Amino acid sequence: MVLNDKVKSERQRLYFDLICGVICSTSALAGIMYVTIMFKITNVGGWLTGLTFWIFYLILSISCIVMGIYSKWKEKQFDERKPRKDLKPPIV
Repeated sequence: MVLNDKVKSERQRLYFDLICGVICSTSALAGIMYVTIMFKITNVGGWLTGLTFWIFYLILSISCIVMGIYSKWKEKQFDERKPRKDLKPPIV
């Protein structure tokens, strides 16, 4: 029972991080698109710099989320292995 609660809590934290990361990144891109549409592009260099920054921010956010999920998966795989049996030397 305690193990199930611990696993459920870990899943909730992981999903919360995933949702927050994706929402943060997509809202930043949506903000750039909104400003672009409403106020038009007056300075192309500044717009491209901002757009490039937020795209890299999106990529960084998603890669960190994927890395967190992968490391959690590896940790679970490591913990679920059975303990290694000690080998006995042959009798000489």
